[in-house]
Amino acid sequence: MSALHDPVLRRDLARAALSLAANGAWREVTLVKLADAAARPVADFYGASPGEALDCVEEAFDRAIADNMDQLTAGQSVRDRLFDLIMRRFEAMEPHRTAVLAMEQGADRDPTLLAAAHQRHVRCARWVLALSGLEADGMTGNARAQGLGVIIGQARAAWRGDEAGDYAKTMASLDKNLRRAEEMFGRWAGFEAKPKEEPQA
Repeated sequence: MSALHDPVLRRDLARAALSLAANGAWREVTLVKLADAAARPVADFYGASPGEALDCVEEAFDRAIADNMDQLTAGQSVRDRLFDLIMRRFEAMEPHRTAVLAMEQGADRDPTLLAAAHQRHVRCARWVLALSGLEADGMTGNARAQGLGVIIGQARAAWRGDEAGDYAKTMASLDKNLRRAEEMFGRWAGFEAKPKEEPQA
C-alpha cells in the first residue's frame, strides 16, 4: 500500500522527482533531496522513498489520460479509442523526456525494476480499459489488463527510440500490437464491442 495518501503530497513528490531527474543522476536521488526540491519538510514524506516518487510520476501521467474526454471521437472503435487514450499518456510524458529517460536508465538490466515497470504498465492498462468502457476486473479483465500492459510497455520502448517530439515509432508499435490483439482475441478481448456512450450533459 502507498505510504502517501494525500494527492497534493503525491503531486508535489512527482514534480520534485521530475525536476531532480531532469537535472542530475536519478540513482543518486534521496528522500531529503526530494523534500528540498518540493520545498517541503522531509517529515511530510514519512514512509515514502525514491521508488514511491517514481510511482507518483507514473500516476500523474496516468491521470493525464482522462483529461478532456469529451474530445474523443464519438462512436470510434474500441481499438481506436485504446490507441488514442494510450497516446495521451505519451504526450503527457514527452515534455519530461529527459527526466523519464534518466529514471529508466539501467532498468532494463534489473529484473526487479523490470517487474515493477510491468506492474505500472498494467495499472495504466486498467485505467485505459475503464476509460474505454471495457471490464478491467475479474478473470477476463485481469487478462486484458496484463495483455494491454505488455502492449503499453512495448510502445514505451519504442517511444524511447523516437526523436523528441516525434511519435512515429511509438504509434507504429502501438497500432501494430493493438491490431494483432484484435486479430488474435477479437470479441474475447472486447475489441468488437462499442465503447460505452458518454452521458449527455
